[in-house]
Amino acid sequence: MSIVLALILHFEPLCGQTNILVYIEICSLMGALTVMSTKDIGIAIKLTMEGVSQVGYPQTWLFVMVAATCVDTQLIYLNKSLDTFNAAIVSPV
Repeated sequence: MSIVLALILHFEPLCGQTNILVYIEICSLMGALTVMSTKDIGIAIKLTMEGVSQVGYPQTWLFVMVAATCVDTQLIYLNKSLDTFNAAIVSPV
């Protein structure tokens, strides 16, 4: 997460308009966090379906918020990269 913050706060204003990798790295790193938190949400849903309710645990809600934040951030920076660079360059990278 600290790498993502460094990319967003330092490198994106500095070289985001000229280097496509800044946006792609932000999207990729946030995607990794999304996968981990979504897996945790899936486990919480599975346990709830088995009769062990996970609704009362703060970790469940933490993972829901992390997943929502990560997906939102991914979409924002993917759209920024598509606005800044050609889609023919962004998609293969």
